[in-house]
Amino acid sequence: MKKEVIDIIVSQTHYQHRIMGCIIVAQLIMISVFKFWPEQEIKKPAFIIPDNEAIIVEEMIVTRQANAPASPPKPQVPIPVPTYEVIEDEILDFPEMDDFQNADPLSESITTGQRGDEERISGNPDRPPRVTKIFEPIVPEEAKEASIKAIIFVNFLVNRDGSVKEAYVSEVRLYDDKGENYEVVQSIRYGLIEASLEAAYKWRFRPATEGGEKVGAYAQNSFTFGF
Repeated sequence: MKKEVIDIIVSQTHYQHRIMGCIIVAQLIMISVFKFWPEQEIKKPAFIIPDNEAIIVEEMIVTRQANAPASPPKPQVPIPVPTYEVIEDEILDFPEMDDFQNADPLSESITTGQRGDEERISGNPDRPPRVTKIFEPIVPEEAKEASIKAIIFVNFLVNRDGSVKEAYVSEVRLYDDKGENYEVVQSIRYGLIEASLEAAYKWRFRPATEGGEKVGAYAQNSFTFGF
């Protein structure tokens, strides 16, 4: 029994020695192959190195402009173009006209002018003047920037031909920022009164009549700014 065990151990030892020997031989073969493998020559691409080019720098001459350049032309001042809104051949009714006539009626007609060229002005004509052409005032830029809210009432003296003979401001109302409350002032800035009168003189009316004849008469209208 002991002999059989010894034989088994000896056979296993011999087997292990054989495996180790094979591994060592394989490693030696691989080392020899890598070490003694012939090297291949690497061919480098052939290219020609150009000769260095010579750069010649000429002597610099400093020059100055004899005369200064001309200044640019001044910009032209823009000319404002009137933006009148014209309403023609349309009869408009304004309640302010009736209030004006009722508030300050003239008891009798007034005659002005020289003999042969008399113009009759009626304070209470049968038919009051009727607007046929309207010109809106040009609002100055300062008033737009200041956000002014105002209503300017203008009285007209209308000729028999429908043109405006006289125009004057009867009341100026200056409103708050919300446009709800106002106060009556004697004057207002930013040229709003001048703009209102300039537009008022361009208005045209259908003349008033009394007794079937054309007569001069008064009318009233208001100009609104900022609403």
